[in-house]
Amino acid sequence: MFWSRKYGARRTEVRKNRPDLGGSLYTELKARGVIGSLGVAVVFALAASAIVMLRDSAVPYKPGQYVPQDVLSRVDFNFTDQERLTKVKQEKRESQPHVFKANGDAWGDLQAALSELPERVGDKDVSQLPASLATALQVAPGSDGILNILRQYKLPTEKSKYLKAVEDFIKDLRPLVVLPAAQRETELSRGNQRFVMIQVADHPAMKPDETLAEGANKELRDQLNAVAGKHFYFAPALAPKLVVFSLQTLKPTHVLDENATLEAQNLAAQGVPASEATVKYIRNQPLVLGNRVLSEMNWQVLRAEKEQFIRQLGRQALKSKMGLAGLVMLITAVLSVYIYRYHGRIVRNNVRGIAIGALLISMLLLAQLAAIGTGPLYIFGLAPTILVAMTMTMAYDQRFAIGIASMHGLLVTLALDQGVGFYIILWVGVFTCCLMLDEIRTRSKLIEVGGATALAMMVATAAAGAVSLDPVPFIAKYCLYSGAAGLAVGFVVLGILPFVEKSFRITTSMTLLELADASQPLLRRLAIEAPGTYNHSLQVATLAESAAEAIGANSLLCRVAAYYHDVGKINKADYFIENQADGRNRHINLSPSVSLLIIIGHVKDGIELAKEYNLPASILPFIQQHHGTTLIEYFYHQACTRQGKDNAEGPSVSETQYRYAGPKPKSKEIAILMICDAVESAVRAMPEPNASRIEALVHELAMKRLHDGQFDECDLTFRELELIERSLTKTLLGIYHGRIAYPSSSTTSGGNQAGPQYPQPTTAARTA
Repeated sequence: MFWSRKYGARRTEVRKNRPDLGGSLYTELKARGVIGSLGVAVVFALAASAIVMLRDSAVPYKPGQYVPQDVLSRVDFNFTDQERLTKVKQEKRESQPHVFKANGDAWGDLQAALSELPERVGDKDVSQLPASLATALQVAPGSDGILNILRQYKLPTEKSKYLKAVEDFIKDLRPLVVLPAAQRETELSRGNQRFVMIQVADHPAMKPDETLAEGANKELRDQLNAVAGKHFYFAPALAPKLVVFSLQTLKPTHVLDENATLEAQNLAAQGVPASEATVKYIRNQPLVLGNRVLSEMNWQVLRAEKEQFIRQLGRQALKSKMGLAGLVMLITAVLSVYIYRYHGRIVRNNVRGIAIGALLISMLLLAQLAAIGTGPLYIFGLAPTILVAMTMTMAYDQRFAIGIASMHGLLVTLALDQGVGFYIILWVGVFTCCLMLDEIRTRSKLIEVGGATALAMMVATAAAGAVSLDPVPFIAKYCLYSGAAGLAVGFVVLGILPFVEKSFRITTSMTLLELADASQPLLRRLAIEAPGTYNHSLQVATLAESAAEAIGANSLLCRVAAYYHDVGKINKADYFIENQADGRNRHINLSPSVSLLIIIGHVKDGIELAKEYNLPASILPFIQQHHGTTLIEYFYHQACTRQGKDNAEGPSVSETQYRYAGPKPKSKEIAILMICDAVESAVRAMPEPNASRIEALVHELAMKRLHDGQFDECDLTFRELELIERSLTKTLLGIYHGRIAYPSSSTTSGGNQAGPQYPQPTTAARTA
């Protein structure tokens, strides 16, 4: 057992290290980022396939769009007109009787008021009665006739007869439902009939002639007069007065129950079957007649037909989906090869690959969601791809952006189920915005590019519409839509520009110009705390910008990065010679190794300050790499000299120990900054700079760094290096040109000088 475990582990280790088993290939591919990039491509293809398959829910035409030919049904299907169904349900709601609830015992309250009426009158005359009671009994001033009649029913012999008559009067009236006058008017307005059927909580249904309105309503008055005449026969003069009193006193027997009414209406609407608004279409029946504008209902019919057609396909639908997935996989493969061919660093940097994939997927989803709805296709279908094109142009270059956006346009066209004309409009917009968006130095640049893209797509839309024989008004409308898409993208990109820069770790020229402002906090701090370094940086920026222009590099990036390349000297400014205004050297009492740590430390301090002040990521490599792995010669020679004096027989000082940590420059722009930084410092220390000396010094310093291998990791060519040397020589001669000596302000003793006497130029000035 022990032997098998021991030698089994050894065999496993040997097998792992055998090159013919492919383990090293996988490790190499993983190290180069290929495995991660393949994973990103697979996820992208799956997500894109899922989005493209949503086109089953998209209709090729949109409401308001011109349909040139008849659209026939491919299958038999039923369509429920939701608008018609809603209308039928609303009619059913309106025809549903309102539901009323009891408003207490209204008739009982009236009976009590009538029963106590004789006692309320009592022995009072008209002037002593409450105004409301006098009005209800219609008693005129000075007339006590009706009061005398009521007073006699206070007597025990007459009271029982009166109460019996009141009881019978109310008993005959109780079956009546009295509604409020306002509700009565509402009920009457709901139909042409005089009375409407209503629902009462304690009755199944009330007949029209069983409902009355309160107040001075003729129907209710007639009912009361008839019943009162029947039961108050013994007092014909009193009966009309009691009717008026009842009309004034009676409150509604029922009031509207809003909750119950709403519930009853909802139940009635729910009971309406969908068949009430269902239309049956048969195969080959015209769904939309040609040469017309597609309406909202037509669009819904087309959508229902497509859903039924897909359901009827059954297993055949799977074949269509597999075909769509295959096309998406093919486009993804082409996209991956294109990225690998023209920007292989994206393969090595999976974060960038994820960012590009997320951008493409999100814009594809946005276009697809717009296609599912009823929004204008020439706005929401075109705009996402134009946004991809602009973003890729800013993040990478024009050729790369055109390729990526063109592939994305194919996916969008496939997802929206559109034709060649739509793709041509899309591609014209992509091509225009990519070619015009070369450099963003102003905010108006994005708006200008959006406007030019809008014009180009409008022209393409007009041409495509003419080919399709669309009417002129519709061509004009589509042109406005496509123009709005291009212009809107310009404004959108302007708003999201900071997020694009952070996501793709890029810096636009507009941001660089903002960083070049002398009022930037870090530059102001550099100018105050390390003025010598600040002036050195300004000179280096001038040199770097001219040299970058000479070879076609990013001159603005070189200039702005030069402003910040030595910000790390702020922390120990006095230890750098350009800031030692008093002439005192801080390194005299320090050992070379300690001085080395201070000098090297300005690179690390610069990176920390740049992050603290939120400088863009594109500036950080300049701070980190502008010295590369060059040798700090002054302190290296000091260390060698001291070692020779103190311990001549000991080990020599290692040159590697006195080099910067690097890395070496990774781009042409950083290599230019490295040369300019060294040249500016050396020429400043030159006693008498002239053309030959400056040219020789520039060449010497450039060759020293070339032979030292500092340019091994950037794609700088010998031809470009020569152009850089020429540019630096020319610029330095402009800075350190010869000047004539100005005369003294004193005049001769005679005071007859006509003006200042300029001396002849010196030899150095003539040489310059």
